[in-house]
Amino acid sequence: GNFFLKTNAYYFWPETCISQKAESVVVAQVASAGIASITSSTSPEKRPMKNLKKLLKLAPLLAVAYGSSAQALEFKFNYAPTMDARALKGFEQAAKLWSNVLKDDVTVNLNIGFSTLGTGILGSTGSNRKFYYYSDFREAMVADASTGNDRKAVAGLKQGDYLNPLMNGTTSNPNGAGSTQTWLDDNNSFNNSVIGMTLANARALGMWESQDSEVDGNITFSDVWNWDFNRNDGIASNAFDFVGVAAHEIGHALGFISGVDILDGNLTGPYSEDAFYYISPTDVFRCSVGSRAAGADLDWSADNRTKYFSLDNCKTTLAPFSTGRTYGDKQQASHWKDNLDIGIMDPTGAYGEFMDITALDYQMFDTIGWNFVPEPGSMALLGFGAIGLAAARRRRAKQA
Repeated sequence: GNFFLKTNAYYFWPETCISQKAESVVVAQVASAGIASITSSTSPEKRPMKNLKKLLKLAPLLAVAYGSSAQALEFKFNYAPTMDARALKGFEQAAKLWSNVLKDDVTVNLNIGFSTLGTGILGSTGSNRKFYYYSDFREAMVADASTGNDRKAVAGLKQGDYLNPLMNGTTSNPNGAGSTQTWLDDNNSFNNSVIGMTLANARALGMWESQDSEVDGNITFSDVWNWDFNRNDGIASNAFDFVGVAAHEIGHALGFISGVDILDGNLTGPYSEDAFYYISPTDVFRCSVGSRAAGADLDWSADNRTKYFSLDNCKTTLAPFSTGRTYGDKQQASHWKDNLDIGIMDPTGAYGEFMDITALDYQMFDTIGWNFVPEPGSMALLGFGAIGLAAARRRRAKQA
């Protein structure tokens, strides 16, 4: 099956998922990847478009809006009338974790529901994505910068119209078609000029309408697991943290994605580098020792070398990413590195684990265009970067 869903003029990012944490084996499975009908003639959006057809006729569906204030991020959930009331409340609590501190005046529309997913998968998200020229993305990032973290991130962005990634695979690889060996893609062709982001991320950057009826993403929870919907007394040892997993999946819709997952699923396919125009905002801040040595602007390769979140192209590093389901560390690149307790965007969750959003999670979303404003008495933005790999999620067992 196709690695992404194309419906009318809407493009959905490959499904990103959180999996059951295993002892040492990753048990999550996803649909096989494939690229269909991709051409370099696709035109990135230059401005909001209002004349697109509605993606889904959600009937019979109910809707609920949730936001912490009129000056903050708001969520509108579309759901079946049969949805468990506990699950809906859980989604609202997860939304609050984001809307309490992300103060962009935008509305994110999400379809939510339950289904039988692949083995080991707790939840998955398919995100509506939009494409823009890198130069327009950089301009929006500059205009949106409001914190010291933002300004440092913008200062590290390459000027001009093109990015030169270190990548591998593709028929264009000078080491041989489909080679896993890396090469510097510096030919300034189509894929070098495009950024692909989630619709919600585009809203936050002012590159799309802040409020409209277009669906930002589809979040699906597995119906085979035991969920703990009440985290006020911790998480039961035989259940998963529903609110934490919901916050994780919402995080993907808000923009924590990586186009490396598409390359990882099609590394040896019959596609040139221009078929892979999926560099995401988080990818812009993805680097490695190898990419820095090669003079690349980012590391966009699917292999097992360590890739880092960095605001200055790996002069300093903040946290490692996962590196790919097929050719990397067996986890989707759209996550932090597993088993280091970096944050809510880790790729796996365990029974009894209370899943927290950490300073590094917030820093990433602040970096890619969301306006992070800490709640009074909470962590200060100035603490970003100091948490590093010591940022540990709380693991609390439910009290008897």
